[in-house]
Amino acid sequence: MRQHRFKMQKSSAEAHLTPRVFDVQMGEGKTVRAYEVGPPDMPLVVGIHGTPDTGLMHVVDYIASGAIFCRLVTFDRQGYGGSTPQPGRKVADVVPIVRSILDHLGADSAAAYGHSGGGMLALATAALLPERITKVACVAGNGPNFGPGGFDYTQGASPRSREEIVDARKGSPASRDFYRRIAGKLASPEVEAQVRPENDLRVATLLKPLRDRIEQQLALPPSPFSEEDAYVDDAQSWVSPWGCELGSITVPTRLFCGLADLMASPFHSEWMQRQIPNAGLMRFPYLGHSLAALMPHVLAWLVSDMLTAVQENALPPDFVSQEH
Repeated sequence: MRQHRFKMQKSSAEAHLTPRVFDVQMGEGKTVRAYEVGPPDMPLVVGIHGTPDTGLMHVVDYIASGAIFCRLVTFDRQGYGGSTPQPGRKVADVVPIVRSILDHLGADSAAAYGHSGGGMLALATAALLPERITKVACVAGNGPNFGPGGFDYTQGASPRSREEIVDARKGSPASRDFYRRIAGKLASPEVEAQVRPENDLRVATLLKPLRDRIEQQLALPPSPFSEEDAYVDDAQSWVSPWGCELGSITVPTRLFCGLADLMASPFHSEWMQRQIPNAGLMRFPYLGHSLAALMPHVLAWLVSDMLTAVQENALPPDFVSQEH
């Protein structure tokens, strides 16, 4: 009987897992910092980060999982990392950024996902850019501030998350105060224990050395922009109309949530599934708000259709077949 053993060449694997950084010019002096990682000939996925964060964390999760069956491009949202702020922005304002990134890459289309505060942005992109987005996933995301059928953003939320949205409804000064008390201190042990379950804390500890190494490798300069201001812009966009309707999404959609999530209530994902035609929902016990554990699963679903062509062709040159 013949057996095959496939071995990935070390040098090629390392090349695919070495991220690169590039800037996308948006006009009017605005710039978006973007990151790319993965084989260039694999299906393209655009990732949208949460609040407060940068696109780099999604690169870290990708490298940790070794999900090189796809090519990931993510970016710093307005006011975070190296991207120009956009005061007063709405949820739908992410759409021109995604379109510009795809144009910059010369890509006709891509799958997209968003995590946490980026989940609603990914859904908005799917609703408003259906000719460029093939599939969309929302991971640990939030619904709109209000919705039909009595939905309220604060329903099912943890005390801290409820406080965050109640403060946002009061206006920018209250959101700024919340950032200074809570959101800007998510890495501190006393705040982490309030908003992250045990498994999330464990995963974050495991990934921190990898993130530190990648930051050193990329040698990114300190952000010239205020994370506090970017957070306030985010929070105010949550309590404003998104600029699109969930019911208008026509591309395949799936929502993912952890039942132990203390930051984005699973109730939001359950409600949004009912608003989006033919949307799927996957709920995971013991998982919280972290994307890391779900990332390979999310990416695999996003590119599953596109991978069919890859599987039908010859193995990529990264693989060596040895017969015994």
